[in-house]
Amino acid sequence: MFDEIFGLPTHALVVHAVVVLVPLSAVSAVAYVLRPDWRRVLRWPTAAGAVVSGASAFVAAESGEALQRRVSRVRSGTTDFDLLSTHVAWGDRARLFCLLFMVLTLAALWLVRPPEEESPRGHAVELLAGTLVVLTAVAAVVTVVVAGHAGSQVVWHDLA
Repeated sequence: MFDEIFGLPTHALVVHAVVVLVPLSAVSAVAYVLRPDWRRVLRWPTAAGAVVSGASAFVAAESGEALQRRVSRVRSGTTDFDLLSTHVAWGDRARLFCLLFMVLTLAALWLVRPPEEESPRGHAVELLAGTLVVLTAVAAVVTVVVAGHAGSQVVWHDLA
């Protein structure tokens, strides 16, 4: 299911969405929790970005596993499996943190309201939700960057 799109590895196509959308979504989510005046404008773009980030990270990881099975069969003699295992480990972390980022961002959008809306939650709940969003945003971006770097090493290590 996650193996190919039009004859190309799904993983090679989807990782580009992850590399671009996760940092953009993280910036949007952090701005949402830190800038109350921007919340009304950022609510829906932040929600959409969080969902697309979580979904694309999930698809990237699943398609990466399919690609790993194919590479193990077809290119076992030319693949550095130590580099590949590093990439897989960081990809698994990125999937976890991107999904966590998605869930916590959606929860924060519900808990942390724009100033003009009355919020039934206390300041402590909003502070906690905002802190968790910032932490998971940073973790998602860092793990995506490290996983991407490790993946590029797998592909390009013997061509430089």
